[in-house]
Amino acid sequence: MALTQASRKDRLDRMVEEVARALGSRGLDAGSPDGAKAILRIVREPFVRRVVQVYWTPFQADIPDECIGLHLEVGEPRVHWAEGYISPDHTNWFFSFHERPDGDIQLAYYEHDDDWRRILRRFFDLAGWYVLTATGTTWKDVVYEVDPAIGWTPYEQALGSSALTSAVQESLKKSTIIWLRWKDEDGSEGTMPVWFVYDSKAERIFVLSGERQQMIPGAEKLRQATVILRWKGKNAQVAEIPAGVRVIEPGPEWDEIAEKVAEKRLNIPGLPEETAKRWRDECVLLELSLRS
Repeated sequence: MALTQASRKDRLDRMVEEVARALGSRGLDAGSPDGAKAILRIVREPFVRRVVQVYWTPFQADIPDECIGLHLEVGEPRVHWAEGYISPDHTNWFFSFHERPDGDIQLAYYEHDDDWRRILRRFFDLAGWYVLTATGTTWKDVVYEVDPAIGWTPYEQALGSSALTSAVQESLKKSTIIWLRWKDEDGSEGTMPVWFVYDSKAERIFVLSGERQQMIPGAEKLRQATVILRWKGKNAQVAEIPAGVRVIEPGPEWDEIAEKVAEKRLNIPGLPEETAKRWRDECVLLELSLRS
């Protein structure tokens, strides 16, 4: 029983992580519902029992165990709201309702699926249409609020920030390794972990190829790649971001950047300027610019 409960908790935690990714991909920010045009509440629900009537036929949606509930609401000009319920073990549901001109509440649409990921995607797609578009609002008007019972960690908070900016910055500042993926001239794909230096002011990543520990095939010909960021100390991916790649040519710029990179490189004997001078003859220095 303990193993089953632990396994289910892990699956619920993974669902929370995917909810956070969905928030970040739509540029939502956490905030207070006071004064907000639209509010999305994320709650941990012990169970769900929803009795809904379609025309004259009622039916009941049940999730007998703990699940994640998503509730999006716009109050003006008339109330529109959507509900999503996702569970690792049971049927998942989406509902959308609106207030009619006569004041009655009407079910606009519903959907169910055994795949919680599909309902999560459908929640954001369908709620955007039935709630936001219908009221002249957009995802930029939505703030989200998380139930403390969700266990929202700094990791989810970073993932759920606008356009993943916070998560990306946090990962780049705390990590020493990124994964780099690229395509060779023949179309074959290469992927490898690389150590890097991040310049937060310039928002540039610098990667050196040519040391025995780090040889990137065809580095001198790279012009684009994908940067894969992972959360330090957690087996979870933060983001995959396309990046432009520029080969830095030997010269004053090379010397300045290479010395900064050498300062960050551990276990290298000698002064940074001596290391940079040696690298100039042996290595390729790449500048990666992340594309939003």
